[in-house]
Amino acid sequence: METILVVEDDPAEARTLVSHLAEGYRPFLCPEPRGAPAAARRCSPSAVLIGLRPGSSDRYDLIRRVAAESGGVPIIALSFQAEPSEIVLAMRAGAWDYLRKPSPPEELRRAISGALSPGRRQGGTRSSRGGHLLGRCAASRATEDRLRLYADSNFPVLIVGESGTGKEIAARALHELSQRRYGPFVARNCAAIPELLVESELFGTERGAFTDAVTRPGAFELAREGLLFLDEIGDATPQLQAKLLRVLETGEFWRLGGRTSVAADFRFVSATGRNLKRAAEEGRFRPDLLYRIDTLVLEMPPLRDRREDIPDLASHFALLATRGRVCLSPGAMDKISGYDWPGNVRELRNVVHRALVLATGRDEIGPEHIEF
Repeated sequence: METILVVEDDPAEARTLVSHLAEGYRPFLCPEPRGAPAAARRCSPSAVLIGLRPGSSDRYDLIRRVAAESGGVPIIALSFQAEPSEIVLAMRAGAWDYLRKPSPPEELRRAISGALSPGRRQGGTRSSRGGHLLGRCAASRATEDRLRLYADSNFPVLIVGESGTGKEIAARALHELSQRRYGPFVARNCAAIPELLVESELFGTERGAFTDAVTRPGAFELAREGLLFLDEIGDATPQLQAKLLRVLETGEFWRLGGRTSVAADFRFVSATGRNLKRAAEEGRFRPDLLYRIDTLVLEMPPLRDRREDIPDLASHFALLATRGRVCLSPGAMDKISGYDWPGNVRELRNVVHRALVLATGRDEIGPEHIEF
């Protein structure tokens, strides 16, 4: 029987969690957060539940300390707050999942089951910690609010924005905050799929469909119970547009060479840097498909409209790359903040990485290391 360490200083919440875990697991209660690292050493848990106290300045440090002590055991954070910014900070600190209090028993069990799954133990992760979506400026907050609102539904989402604004990161965040978060996140780029391989890549194949064909699931099937993200949908060929429209309308598809239909069970999210309404007016994009995919539209603001976020983003990229060993000087920050960033967040990340190489051997990036 798997041991689950429960770190919770609220007696009522602690009793509830222990009660939920009593059937199927061996709960080990630690009512004092400061004793959590020692408790992790004593009970060698398979997973850890940590109740976060709202407003506590050290709540993320607690996650870090338990993560360091438990040697990679999955940590599930629980809080009455479920703001996307809170979730991102908890994930960055080392949490594998984040649940809102009070968490229904079935949701808690699903989260623990996912954390203990073989796929997770082989190195999988629910967190998209490699990117940085949220910020503190008004434009970022508006995007954050809209993303949180959209995450609760199952309707298609069209993410629009310039190249480098973080459209795939937004799609992953939608998935992480949704009811389908325990399912797979499958991403494909419409512009990168050769036209001859579109059907096999998305629909899958049956043995004998063509020479050397084997039975293989496509992206539609791989995304079952999860989210399918098609990037650069504005570059989809007319043939792909027609086939995709049919799948979205009927909720089923056929593998290439298949004799029976397969149910399409995924949330559909797409992204583009193009003006699809104009493309539809000019005959380059099917209007009926546009009406299917733009039920909910999420606009990603360009970095030049998020200037307040630039210092935090730059520091974030330096922190991730050096584990906090190198920082940016005030002069470097001034130089970065005064640039317009036509390549948006992707360009900022590359500039910071270039500066780290140019500043090799130093613990601070200076303005002379910033090259655009």
